[in-house]
Amino acid sequence: MITLKKKFSDSYNFVFNKTVMMRVDLNVPINDDKITDSTRISKIVPTILSLLEQKAKIIIVTHLGRPKGDWNENFSLSILVKEIELLTEKKVLFFKNNIKNVKRQDINEKFKDHDLILLENIRFYAEEEKNEEKFVKKLSSFADIFINECFSCSHRAHASISGVPKFLPSFPGKLLENEILNLKNLFLVKNENEGVAVFGGSKISTKLKLIEFYARRFSKVLVGGAMANTVLYSKGIDIGISLHEKRMSQFCDDLMKEYKEKILLPIDAIVIDKKFKTAPKVKIIEKIDKNEMIVDIGPQSRMLFYNEVLKTNTLLWNGPLGLFEQKPFDEGTDFVLGAVRSNKNKNFFSVAGGGDTIAILNQLNCFNDFSFVSTGGGAFLEFVQGSSMPGLTSLNH
Repeated sequence: MITLKKKFSDSYNFVFNKTVMMRVDLNVPINDDKITDSTRISKIVPTILSLLEQKAKIIIVTHLGRPKGDWNENFSLSILVKEIELLTEKKVLFFKNNIKNVKRQDINEKFKDHDLILLENIRFYAEEEKNEEKFVKKLSSFADIFINECFSCSHRAHASISGVPKFLPSFPGKLLENEILNLKNLFLVKNENEGVAVFGGSKISTKLKLIEFYARRFSKVLVGGAMANTVLYSKGIDIGISLHEKRMSQFCDDLMKEYKEKILLPIDAIVIDKKFKTAPKVKIIEKIDKNEMIVDIGPQSRMLFYNEVLKTNTLLWNGPLGLFEQKPFDEGTDFVLGAVRSNKNKNFFSVAGGGDTIAILNQLNCFNDFSFVSTGGGAFLEFVQGSSMPGLTSLNH
């Protein structure tokens, strides 16, 4: 487990009247040229305002989408400006220039009339993901201090994540610090009879190590979604035409042999035909026909999972238990999430995060039922299994 040696408040000794480079994640969802969810922008506002109170000038660095090192206007950050201005109540200068041709004095000139500068998409530069030192030095030359407020990308060894801290005094932002403080609680479970992890989604290949990690540490691991299909398939159960990863069968078989008392799988399911033309049916897992597809956990599985969540002191949740994008196949996930709201244990601590999880919680209006919801995707999954993260270790140097 990674422990930060610095706090955001430690930066107050350095940032007064200085230029601060702040790496954030504003990779927000956009539809028809409109931001559909500004949560990631609102989350960084407290850090921005705290730095401005210290008379700092702020350079905001972020990415949007996957332009793959090309200057692609479809991924321009210009769309973010008005929303940042609205939420911070500050004027923002969008600095579209290619930073390879920019000098520090060019940046300083802009700060005469603005406190906030937003650089164009950092992933327009191929050097960002390659973490090229020449590019890192150029980027670092624009500021005096670096603040990492981008937990969601801190598992990546990119120039603006782990590169810049080699050349500037660096500190965690408020949001990143809060992520670490909360997620560390998952590692404080010492009794094997405590702790429940719920894992869903489509690919077990991306979460096999995670499942094994928590099967070792927690009392129960509940597996749903298409991930469960793969495990059921590995046990020789006919899952019809349900989505699964055949190549992961041996790994799942080995996992179940070692942790069969801890890993709980669905015992019944909601099934439908391939073209979604027949009415959904409840089937015991062993009774699924060859032309049927699992789309959600069934009523017995919902109750089984619900009761495990209801009695635990510590909960980790990642992913949906069914085809949540299509109603009514979000009902299984919704039912089990109800146990989070109903859990009255005095010391109950619940964490959710990764992948589609935030979308699920918003869709089912369960966001505020959790003690903490992580903004990280892949970074969340890396951290909660104790993996090293370049963006965090670089802050400790």
